[in-house]
Amino acid sequence: TSNAPEELEDVRSVATSFVRVTVHDTGCGMSKDILAQVFEPFFTTKGEGTGLGLSQVYGFIKQSGGHIRIESAVGAGTSVHL
Repeated sequence: TSNAPEELEDVRSVATSFVRVTVHDTGCGMSKDILAQVFEPFFTTKGEGTGLGLSQVYGFIKQSGGHIRIESAVGAGTSVHL
């Protein structure tokens, strides 16, 4: 793990009613086909679990008036913007 404040690349002061949180990993990433389905209830790429996690996150964010976006490419990791 690393120290998050040291990893911040672009910090700006912006007067808005929102805050943006981005989480990025350097894992294997997702294909476009998988990415298109990640918020669907019961969708999973794993052999276990319910497939409800990202669906619930999406619902919570939308009910709170927020936005969520996921960027990913095979071999390039994934970024989740809240």
